[in-house]
Amino acid sequence: MATQQSELHDSTPVQVGGTTLSSAWQLKDPKQNLSDPLLDLIAARFRLLGEPLRLKVLAALIAGERNVGELVALTGAGQANISKHLAALTQGGLVNRRKVGTNSYYAIADPSIVTLCDVVCADVQQHFAAQAHKLGLSTPVEESRNQVNTTENEAQHPVDTH
Repeated sequence: MATQQSELHDSTPVQVGGTTLSSAWQLKDPKQNLSDPLLDLIAARFRLLGEPLRLKVLAALIAGERNVGELVALTGAGQANISKHLAALTQGGLVNRRKVGTNSYYAIADPSIVTLCDVVCADVQQHFAAQAHKLGLSTPVEESRNQVNTTENEAQHPVDTH
């Protein structure tokens, strides 16, 4: 366990897939531990993000403040479901609520969540593209790129149909 603890707290940058990573949550002083209560809080934050509808709500809020009706329209979820997830996100500190008359407006409270989602989404897309490439499949990005290239080629070399 002592070896595992010291490895957990080693703040030396790590090479992963050709990318150098250094972890902000790793402690600089190996004598300190991430306490169980702190780890519980970190796990609770990740659990908040483990619900697809909450991710949809957060994605909608990236564009700016929205009320429940707007979030219902954007996500296609029911009003009660959106309200339940907004309450969890608000209680977890990821979303702020601002009351104006009878309406409540919600906004991202913790911008680091956007960064985290960007990193995870980029990684998932990269992993998906690599798997698709291995299987000989094209991804939506590749299809879009191919369509643009075809359109550009047609514009540069028009085919005479007469």
